[in-house]
Amino acid sequence: MNCDEFKNKVADLFDTTIDMQTKAECNQHMAECAECRTYYEELSETFKALQPQPAASKQKTTVKRHFIWRPVAAAAIFLLGIVIGWNHFFSTPTVAADTRVVYLEQGIRSVQNVGSFKMTVFARTLPNENFAYFDPKADFVGIDIALMRQNDSVFYRVEKQGGRSIVCDGNSQYMWIPDDLYVKGSRSVNFLENFVNLLYPERLLSMQISAIYFSEKNEVIRAETDSTITITFKGTDKNSDFQQLLETGKMGDCEVEVENVFSKNDGLLRFVKLWLVEKGKKTLLLYIDNIQYNIMMSRASLVQVPDVQWVDCAEQMAEMTEFRLRQLQNETAAQAAQRIIQSIISGNTSNANEALIYYKNNLVDLIKQMKGCRATNFQVRRDKGYSGTFVFYTLTYPDGKTVDRHIAVRNDNDKRIWIADGGL
Repeated sequence: MNCDEFKNKVADLFDTTIDMQTKAECNQHMAECAECRTYYEELSETFKALQPQPAASKQKTTVKRHFIWRPVAAAAIFLLGIVIGWNHFFSTPTVAADTRVVYLEQGIRSVQNVGSFKMTVFARTLPNENFAYFDPKADFVGIDIALMRQNDSVFYRVEKQGGRSIVCDGNSQYMWIPDDLYVKGSRSVNFLENFVNLLYPERLLSMQISAIYFSEKNEVIRAETDSTITITFKGTDKNSDFQQLLETGKMGDCEVEVENVFSKNDGLLRFVKLWLVEKGKKTLLLYIDNIQYNIMMSRASLVQVPDVQWVDCAEQMAEMTEFRLRQLQNETAAQAAQRIIQSIISGNTSNANEALIYYKNNLVDLIKQMKGCRATNFQVRRDKGYSGTFVFYTLTYPDGKTVDRHIAVRNDNDKRIWIADGGL
């Protein structure tokens, strides 16, 4: 069994009816392949997270505009969860018999057959922030997505209007902010983070099916007109209040509502809306208008990127000596965060070059902002919805003023070293 075959079969490991031969082959492959073993472990965490959890007490939510405001609720997992392979699991006979998910499953089969699509996602976010950043208090920003499948290759273009863009030419990815950031990497470099799930409409539907299947408390409402069928999902799961995460080590509940509109004639998903519900008040977090399928595209135009000097992530890391690599791999998240923050405060970032790949063009401003400051009390907090780690710390300014800050770091790269992923 090779890695591709394993990833096509791994979801079967969560099915109690799996045949023993497939299970044995998957286990044998994991014993020999560390990458696929990690892949399974991450998928297993998502499987656990999708199962019903005891309700947490309601607490006042305060949102910090560092890194992501992540409303990972049962219905929002399709945006931010680990998804690859789940659509195979949810095509089992048990799920297919559930009338609540029948039309969602039909939608999955319909969109899997399309060769290209375009859509615009309108999300409450900031143009230059990473793609996993959401803030219910922010204005809507349009995010244009275009994708083309040719043979076994996928090409896509994702552009935040007025801000950050990402292009994949089938082999490499390019991410840039005009006049600010230009980095490139392989397909395995996750520039889109879990926002990548929006590139595949079937994943939006698969993750909602998972939420429906794993909690009888979640509500599904169906309505139809002469030309459309609307499936509305209502559910509750954990929100992402960073202050609460710091103080209590856990997060409270967040209610969400997702509306999916399909066209009757072809079963394709056309419109999506996602609301957050707090104390009975609904806030529209994002919506997708009129997904267009099987349209003519120019591959050359789709993958066109600026003619500039790109910072190559792989080359940046390849320059490390073996001794340096071992040092960084042996760091804890807290130690890495402290090293990164202290290097910025000192104004000498040479000790954190590898970790600051995404911040190369922002270092001058960061150094100015933190000059003369002192960082103390580093505390690690992890959340299952994010593959990295949040490290909280207290920043003391030269005038004595203190503020609680956090940095998001992750080490799910080829070198297994900690990279600053957000918060700065």
